[in-house]
Amino acid sequence: MAAEILTEDLLRISLQRLSREVVKSYPQFGEMLAQNMLRTCGLIPDVERAEHYRQLGTLLIDLGRLYLAEADVLSTVEMPPT
Repeated sequence: MAAEILTEDLLRISLQRLSREVVKSYPQFGEMLAQNMLRTCGLIPDVERAEHYRQLGTLLIDLGRLYLAEADVLSTVEMPPT
């Protein structure tokens, strides 16, 4: 039980930090992350939490794809001659 609580606390802390960073480049995702994060609270039934974890996982995967695509674009931009 203590390990489960610790894991949930670490997940929440990580998601809070992630939300703050994401807002800098994708503000619309910051709000969605915050909302989904609140819905993973241990006070709701496990079945509901599982669904929110699925939604949050999908959101994180989509966000990761956006960042990877942006990295690809940035890495192919040619530097102007100096």
